[in-house]
Amino acid sequence: MTDASSPRRDFLTQLAAAGLATAGLTGCASAAGAASFAGGSGGGAPANVPGGRFDDSWTAKVRAARHKAVFDGPEVQDGLPVFQAWLFRQGYREALGAEEARAAVPVVVVRHAGTVLAMDDALWAKYKLGEMRKVNDPVTGKPAERNPIARPRADAPKPEGDVARITAENGEPTIVSLIESGAVVLACNLALNQMINGIARRSNQKVEDVRAEVHAGLVPGVILQPSGVYAVLRAQEAGAVYLRSTNVA
Repeated sequence: MTDASSPRRDFLTQLAAAGLATAGLTGCASAAGAASFAGGSGGGAPANVPGGRFDDSWTAKVRAARHKAVFDGPEVQDGLPVFQAWLFRQGYREALGAEEARAAVPVVVVRHAGTVLAMDDALWAKYKLGEMRKVNDPVTGKPAERNPIARPRADAPKPEGDVARITAENGEPTIVSLIESGAVVLACNLALNQMINGIARRSNQKVEDVRAEVHAGLVPGVILQPSGVYAVLRAQEAGAVYLRSTNVA
């Protein structure tokens, strides 16, 4: 699987086109843009998330954990933040024992171009997200038509060596496996909305219809947050140590 190389300036250009100019992100937006960014007139509960409110309950789990770290994933990067969160837990298992591994809560934040990892298989297939983000399926080598790190796959090559051993001890490095083991996976709603707008435009659908479809089609257990920046900083407020997930030296 290869990573998308979408420049940040392109993303900011998209924000500006949606009425959220860069200045707006620092509090200097027009009244209309600022109201949209705040989630509606008066800055109340956002209308563009399921249930109309962002979930903050995950912070209690992070605060209560003995060991916690946040893995910041702004790019696809072969699902690197998920893999690093998996290694984080395994490190405690190998160095300090199984009890300490169970006391470790990783937080994964997918944001910017990496937000596509929060979307489940049906959306990848329908909207050709692998082709859009230049992500190849690790099994077929072709543009992915399913989220390659959402859940364990029966057709994936069997792991060998240390990876096989760690998988047996700590589960597979997938989003669903991490969440089921007690990890927290957060996604940037701001970037998700930009993707929704683009999908609606390309497929000639109403934004509201695509948004409802995308929200219903997120990987189960992924929690939307106002932005990826907010999610990363909120995790640090809850005591998580920060790691930027990147394979760039």
